[in-house]
Amino acid sequence: MGCRDSRPPAFPPYVYLLFLALRGIHGSARYCAGELRDQAVWDEIRKGVAHHLGRDEARRLPETGPSRHQWQYAQSTLFIPQLGELAETFADLALAQALRQGLLPPEARRSWSSPQRHQLIAGDGTVAKSPTLSTVPYSVDSNGVRRRHRVDPASSWQKEGGGKRDEEHENGSAAHRDKATDTEAKDPRDGKDSDDTMVLGSKFVVFSTRHRGYFRRVFLRYSHVPHDQEGGEAAVALKLACAILDAAEGCLGVLYDGAFRGMHRDVIARRGKLLINKQHKGAKPRYLRTLDYGRCRHELWANKGRAHERVFLDTGTTTLLPLPILKLQRRASPHTHRWYHVLAVPCPRGAHEHREPVGITTAPGEREDGQSDIETGFHRAEHLLQIPDATGTHQALYGGREDTEAGFSQLDRSLWNRQMIAFGADAQSLVILGFLLAQNATSAARFQEDPTYSDAGAEAAEDGTRPPKN
Repeated sequence: MGCRDSRPPAFPPYVYLLFLALRGIHGSARYCAGELRDQAVWDEIRKGVAHHLGRDEARRLPETGPSRHQWQYAQSTLFIPQLGELAETFADLALAQALRQGLLPPEARRSWSSPQRHQLIAGDGTVAKSPTLSTVPYSVDSNGVRRRHRVDPASSWQKEGGGKRDEEHENGSAAHRDKATDTEAKDPRDGKDSDDTMVLGSKFVVFSTRHRGYFRRVFLRYSHVPHDQEGGEAAVALKLACAILDAAEGCLGVLYDGAFRGMHRDVIARRGKLLINKQHKGAKPRYLRTLDYGRCRHELWANKGRAHERVFLDTGTTTLLPLPILKLQRRASPHTHRWYHVLAVPCPRGAHEHREPVGITTAPGEREDGQSDIETGFHRAEHLLQIPDATGTHQALYGGREDTEAGFSQLDRSLWNRQMIAFGADAQSLVILGFLLAQNATSAARFQEDPTYSDAGAEAAEDGTRPPKN
C-alpha cells in the first residue's frame, strides 16, 4: 500500500515561536491568535521577516497568521516533544544576551567582599495558580448527581511566602473558590497558621540577572519543580544555579532565599562563588574555638551566620558580640576553593587578627585526621556564611533577590485571570518560556534604546540607594 505524502506545515517553526512569546504578553492563546490574524499586525510581522530573513521568506508566509487550533497542534507535535532542547537553547541565547547587555561581565573587576548587582544572579520559586481548583476527577453533590471535573496533573498544594503578591493572588480567585465548594478535596489551609499561604498550582524556579534601570532584567534559566521532587525546590534551584555558574565566567555568585541551606552553600562555595542568602531562623549558636594568646583568651561562637565572642557582663551573665569582619578571603586549590573571614578580635591588651574558615564544611581527608568539620560534628557551611546577614554588603545586595518578586508579579498579571492557562507540566513550562522570551525581548529593546543605563540613577533614587559603579 502506498503512503500518502504529508502536507508541508502551514507556517515555519519560528512563527509558532513568535506565537509563544506573544502569548506571554497577551495571556491566552485565543487572544494571541486573534491579534495575529489582524491584517495590520500580520503585515508588520511579514515586514520584520523580510528584513531579517529576506523577501522570499516573507512571501512564503500565508496571508493571515496562525489560528488557535494551528497553535495547539504545533504545541503538541513540535514544542512539547523538544521541550528540553528548547530550554537549553533559551539558556544559551539568554546568557549571550546578558553578556551583550553588560551583565555578568567576565572582564570586570571582581570584589568578592562587595560584588556589584549585575555580577550576580538572583533566583526564586513561584507558584503559578492551577487553571482549576478541582483536585478530584469526580464529585457527588447533595442531590446525588455525579459531576466530572478536569484536574491539572501538575498542580498540588504548595506553600508560598506571604506578602502583597500573595494577597493579590488570593483575592483574584475568591469568586472562583466560592463556586468550587463541591468540586475539590479538603483544603489543607484549614486549621493552618494564617501566615502560611497555601496555593494550588505548579511551582517553577527562575533565575535572572539585571542592571539598575527599568526593564533591564534578563531571565537566564527556568525549571518546573515536580511536587514529589526529591530535595524540593532547593534541589532544582541548585542545579540551575550551578549550570549558570559553570557557563558564565563573570558571574560571582547567587542570591537566593532561605530554601538554600548549608549543603547548598557548600556546593556553590566549593565552585569558588558566593551564595548570599539569609541565615535560617532555627540555627542555634554553636561553640567554635577558644583563641589562646598567652596573656588572654577569647571564646568564639558561631551565631547568626558569623563569628561572635562570648563576653561576661557585670551582671554575671554572658552575651555574644559579633566580631568585625576585616576581609573575605578566597583561596583556590587544584580541586576546590577555600573561604575565610579575617576577623578583628578586640582585646584590652591590643586587638588580635584571626582567620576563620567559612562557607564550606570540610570532609575527612581535607584536614588533619580528626580535625575536619564532619569529624568534629560542626556543619560549618550551615553556621558561617560568606556574607552574613547583618553586614552592609548583605543589606545592599539581598534586595536583588527580593526584586525577583517583581518579575513574578508581572507573570501573574500576564496570565488570564491570574491563573495558569495550560494543563500539565510540559504545557505549563511552555507558558513560562513564552513569558521569559517576551520579557527578554523587552529588555533587549530597552538596551538598544539606552545602552548607557542612564535610567539607573532614577531607580536608585526611588529605592534610596546609590547605583553601582561599573
